[in-house]
Amino acid sequence: MAMMYKFYLNLNRSLERRTKFDDTWTRFTAVDGQELASDEPILKRMVSMWNITEKEHRGKCGCWQTHYNMLCHIRNNKLNRVIVVEDDAVQVNEIDDEILAECKHFTYLGGYFAHTRMVHGALVESEFPGSYEGLNELDKNDMRILMTLAYYIPHWTIARDIIDYLDSKVRIRAIDIMLFDIVKVPLDYVYPAFFIEEECESTIRVGKTKHPNMYYHYL
Repeated sequence: MAMMYKFYLNLNRSLERRTKFDDTWTRFTAVDGQELASDEPILKRMVSMWNITEKEHRGKCGCWQTHYNMLCHIRNNKLNRVIVVEDDAVQVNEIDDEILAECKHFTYLGGYFAHTRMVHGALVESEFPGSYEGLNELDKNDMRILMTLAYYIPHWTIARDIIDYLDSKVRIRAIDIMLFDIVKVPLDYVYPAFFIEEECESTIRVGKTKHPNMYYHYL
């Protein structure tokens, strides 16, 4: 079977988060939104500039740019079979290569279920759609998955299609929200998730207390 690439996204200042990743993982330098120059275009391109604090806005911009850079790396180097995780991801289930071999689309390996309308927030457990163990298609009529905590890209052309969509937009939102709107890119998810979010201080949202579990429930 072809080689698998595993990347974790990590800020230069987040040294302690690197310790849980062994030498099967490659560190990809994250963009620190707090260090962006005041005239950096993304700061005015991201719509959150109007409704959250500057610190959080800068954090979201850095996150967006980091994932964009990662996708460009995948596209430019034509990398297939790529796992990408943020550095607060914790692996809780074995990465099943048989499941990944079935993946044809962008596939979430963690995150949480939310209403299709963002104002309604996360799904409560009674609203969860039925999920089968293994690979599931994300039905965009029922829900979305939020967070870019962990995902799998089986073929580099998926990264290319996401980039083309992102580049076509004058205004941008958080990248996990934008993924839902890309008609050309179907979305799947692995259930239960391979990764959950570590209970540590967020580098974007001060005071964050909820985290997704392996069943995509935001607790």
